[in-house]
Amino acid sequence: MDIARQRKNAIMAYIVYVAVFYAILVDQIAPFASHASTFTLIGHLLTFPFYWIGLRIHTGERRWPWVWFAATAVLYFLGDFFWAYYEDWLGVPVESPSVCDFFYLMNAYTCCCAFICYMRQIRELRTGTVIMDILISVLAIGSLLYHFIISPLILDPSVGLFQMFFHANMSVIDLALFTGIFAVIWGTEQSRFYTKRTLLLGLGFFLCCFVEQLSLAMEVYDLPIDFYFDPLWTIPFWFFALTATYPDEDETDEVERAELHRKWSKPLQYLRIGLPYLLAAFILIFIGPKAAFENTAFSLVLFLTAVHALQSLLQYARNHRTPRFPQEDAVDENS
Repeated sequence: MDIARQRKNAIMAYIVYVAVFYAILVDQIAPFASHASTFTLIGHLLTFPFYWIGLRIHTGERRWPWVWFAATAVLYFLGDFFWAYYEDWLGVPVESPSVCDFFYLMNAYTCCCAFICYMRQIRELRTGTVIMDILISVLAIGSLLYHFIISPLILDPSVGLFQMFFHANMSVIDLALFTGIFAVIWGTEQSRFYTKRTLLLGLGFFLCCFVEQLSLAMEVYDLPIDFYFDPLWTIPFWFFALTATYPDEDETDEVERAELHRKWSKPLQYLRIGLPYLLAAFILIFIGPKAAFENTAFSLVLFLTAVHALQSLLQYARNHRTPRFPQEDAVDENS
């Protein structure tokens, strides 16, 4: 089984799928343009053969994360299938609560199970040195999600109890996944982390969280941008499926790990250091200094960011302190 060649074919197939999808939407090719939700199902179907490959090449406990990932893909496919059935074929708008919401919720829970199984297989997870970076980043993201997603829903009298639960549930799960992503990327050893599989998996989880929160933002603010994102809703699951075809980190060649470390260690380190400041700046720009300092969560983010900056400056000063010469030490001792 030539898995490398199959991966290349998968990448080309998905690129062609996205290109054709955009061509259909731009040119309004009938009848496909009016059945965009149905056409989205093709993107899901392109992932299933690679989940099957992943289940075959991983054995024992190593297989369990990919069992959960495959279940995640199936549940999301079923949610989109019923969505397409109601909207494209029956012409009935989908309203919450619906059978689609059930599958989307189950999809979120199985995604968490997949990530927990994957985390349990990591033998070395050292987050002590980066705990402040993770804490500030997650707290800032959670504050932004609450301000832009949850708070408008709470204030909207037309939002029912189930819709409120559904949206809050998605935001909380995504926040937990962000925490796990940061812990894996910034807290694992080079010998385990720097492999294509883990990099792709981290990107897949990030896209999964981004897509879910983008869909919520589009619903909360009635953003007319479905056209631009319809071909991309399935991309997180495509990354999960592609990741399943890579061997375990322990089986990855040492030369490959070293090369990936050379390419990615510095950019990821800069991202880890800069992300808290970037998110704090985002809060001040889009929320405003007055609202930021009046809100307890935002104030805590800004306070922790200031503490983090002070710690970094002190560490930098200690690392670059001018060394004393032996003659100076001798003078001090004689005096």
